Parts: sequence; C-alpha cells; structure tokens
Amino acid sequence: MEHPALRTRLAAEAARFQDAAAAADPDAAVPTCPAWTTTGLLDHVIDVYDHKIAAIRSGTAPGGDYRTPRPGTLLDQYAGALADLLAVFDDTTPDSPAHAWPGAEPTVGFWIRRLTHETLIHRVDAELAAARAPGPIDTALAEDGIDEMLTVILDRGLSAHREHVSPALASHAGLVVALDTGDRSWTVRVGDGTVDVADGARPDAQALVRAEAGAVLQWLWQRLPAQALPAEGDAGRAAALHAVMGAFGG
Repeated sequence: MEHPALRTRLAAEAARFQDAAAAADPDAAVPTCPAWTTTGLLDHVIDVYDHKIAAIRSGTAPGGDYRTPRPGTLLDQYAGALADLLAVFDDTTPDSPAHAWPGAEPTVGFWIRRLTHETLIHRVDAELAAARAPGPIDTALAEDGIDEMLTVILDRGLSAHREHVSPALASHAGLVVALDTGDRSWTVRVGDGTVDVADGARPDAQALVRAEAGAVLQWLWQRLPAQALPAEGDAGRAAALHAVMGAFGG
C-alpha cells in the first residue's frame, strides 16, 4: 500500500484500538497476550509509539529515556502519544531519514507501515480484552500486513533474534506451505536456519491455507489458533507453519 493510505488506516485503527481499550476492564486479561492486561496493552502501545517518535526525531536508536511524560489517565496518555506520532508523520515525508531496524529502509515510511500494522494487531487484542468479536479488517490493509509479516518481520527475526527462532526452523526444515486470500498468494519454505517466501501458491506446497485476508493475517500473528483456518493437503504441515510464525511474532 502507498504511505498516504497507510497513514489514513493508522489513524482509523488507532481510533478503534482506543475505543476497545476504553470499553475493556483495565484489569481484564488480553486473551491473545496472556501476560498482559488491558492496562499492560495500553502501556505497551504507548511505549512503541514513543520509541518510534524518538527514533525519527533523533535519527539514532533511542536510549532508555525516550518516554514522554503526559498527564491524565492511561487512555489520555495514549491519545497524546498517538497525536505526537501522527504529528511527526505529518511533519516529515515517507522518504525522510529515520533510524530503523538493521537491514530495513531507514525512512519514516518504514515506520508508517510498521506502526499501522502494529496498531491493527493490537486493536484486535483490545477488542478481545473487551469481550468483543474482532471487527473486520480492510482487505488491502490485511494483504499488506501479510506481506509485511512474511518479509519484514521474518527478516527481522532472522537477523536480530536468530538464536530464538533457530530451534523452530530446525524442527520444521523442509516445510513448504502456501497461503491464499483469493486476490494474492504466497509460498513459505522453511529451511534449517532459513525462511524463503515467494509470490504465488507453488505446486510443491505440502498444504494450502485459504481464507480471507484478515483471517490469514490474524492466523500468522497467532491471533487465531492453528486449526481456525481450513487447510488443503496436509493440515499438520499448515499447523507447523503456524508454530514457526509464532516464534517470530506471537
């Protein structure tokens, strides 16, 4: 997706996140992130926003004092962090330089995309904490999120967290699973220490997971269980890919 469209989706998803977080009990457990309550989820998203604001403003990796003190309730502080983030995006261009993950494009545009999808996934978490069924996800946004997960997030895991993800890759070396949303498809190949992603559902795939884009995105991010989506071929191989993806970004 183009950056202006992502910026628009970010504001919309942030509003939905805030609405769901306000409706949830502050002490309610987040079913998809059991270590967090609603309060912990809100604090995490504020922390992420402030960290990226600092990364853009300073052009370097933020130190330990990047959080901005803000008055009011945690929801008020979230609203302030969001306003500050959107102001930074509006005061720059997607091509403006910014500190980013090693190997990623060091631009503001990288963070517009990353934080749009971060907010989207945590919007789902907040809705579940509020005992709501997750709302629909725009198809184009979901397909962009799948692509980001299969490229940016996988690359990040292989480069920055190899020690953590290597056991899952070694356990499932030789896995080949395709994903299909109707409009787009991908094939994921797992090796011992590698993950390769190609466009299209390749004929040697051991399983094919086919569902609408929003469901596939949530499945990859562990917001749906392995068996939640139908799999053609070897369902066990599809479940194995779900487990591998969990090592990268549960």
